[in-house]
Amino acid sequence: MLRVLLVDDQALFRDIAKNMFSSVEEFEVVAEAEDGADAIAAYSNLKPDLVLMDVQMPRVNGLEATKQILSGNPDAKVVITSMRSEPEYRRLALDTGALGFIAKRDLSISALRDVLGGAFAVAA
Repeated sequence: MLRVLLVDDQALFRDIAKNMFSSVEEFEVVAEAEDGADAIAAYSNLKPDLVLMDVQMPRVNGLEATKQILSGNPDAKVVITSMRSEPEYRRLALDTGALGFIAKRDLSISALRDVLGGAFAVAA
């Protein structure tokens, strides 16, 4: 089972994502964070298997938080998400070292499996 940290400043989105993850056995949401600063602390304490990280958040945005998490944990697995789906977001996500980018409107278990690819042995 993959332990997931959900990071988004919108409680409604976190609830939707939790419900999505609860529909399958391979993922377990172990923590939530409302901004990048809280995500960095939560990652440090929990070392989850996967971080689902929003881009635009207060205090520390998701791209900066991803960079900081990866600087101390180069094997961390982060997938960036956003309401916006411009190609630039995909490029920025990859430039930070994230595994990939999924627009929130496209977020699904199958989209996550596609992004995770060989990063984990994820059951289909």
